[in-house]
Amino acid sequence: MKPFFSIIIPTLNEEKFVGRVLTDIASQTFTDFEVVVVDGSSTDKTRFVAKSFSRFYKVNVLKVTKRNVSFQRNSGASKAKGSYLVFLDADSHIKKNFLNKLSIFIRKYKGLVFIPAIYSEKKDVQMQMMFDIINTTIKISQNLAKPFSSGGNMIVEKNFFHLIGGFAEDVFMSEDHQLIQTAYRFGVHARFLDSIQVAFSLRRMEREGKLKLLYKTVVNTIHFISNGKVEKHIIEYEMGGHLYHKQKNSPFTLEKILNMPVKQIQLLLKQLLSD
Repeated sequence: MKPFFSIIIPTLNEEKFVGRVLTDIASQTFTDFEVVVVDGSSTDKTRFVAKSFSRFYKVNVLKVTKRNVSFQRNSGASKAKGSYLVFLDADSHIKKNFLNKLSIFIRKYKGLVFIPAIYSEKKDVQMQMMFDIINTTIKISQNLAKPFSSGGNMIVEKNFFHLIGGFAEDVFMSEDHQLIQTAYRFGVHARFLDSIQVAFSLRRMEREGKLKLLYKTVVNTIHFISNGKVEKHIIEYEMGGHLYHKQKNSPFTLEKILNMPVKQIQLLLKQLLSD
């Protein structure tokens, strides 16, 4: 019997970060899902960390030689068995009722493409105000000729995803916006989910600084609006968890996972479920 959801996570050297979202998935109250991790030939132990979670749910870890987030997501989708594809970034964070609320919404209201709201992973009033503006903008844009996405975290009905060709693999950035706009051209408006949220990682902002990242975002957005895609390397935007290893990392590091007894992990999951 095929699962309702296939959760697809592209990774590249995310050994010290991917454990958090995989632990979030293990704590879900809705359990009719599978996980597909598509790794771009990491040089660390990302794949080993992902496989360690097979104790809690079905995990299919794929290794690909092409380091391209669109290619990795599309590769995961080609192996997925679920009715709906849930795309999550390796550094994202979801609450324990994320899948349950999502399944209820889909069954009640139907739909083919869904965009969860995003919120700051850190409790900061100024930062949350910024995210409120972003969410409002994305929500309003769904009724315009050029709708936007809130990033790579989105949900797409599998057959429709393949019908529209998935994520564009020939672009440098903004493949998420491009998929939403392709769906729009097929007559499908993405449904923005105010109450179903994904925590957005601030690690790039902390590494590069607010002003520098804002500048890059503005340049990229203007180029995308003007050209409909971002094919060229118009800004410096390197991918991979190895860029952030010197920062304060998630408590779910490889070493801690390896040294954590199964009973301790089960206790951790129990605590997450009771929060």
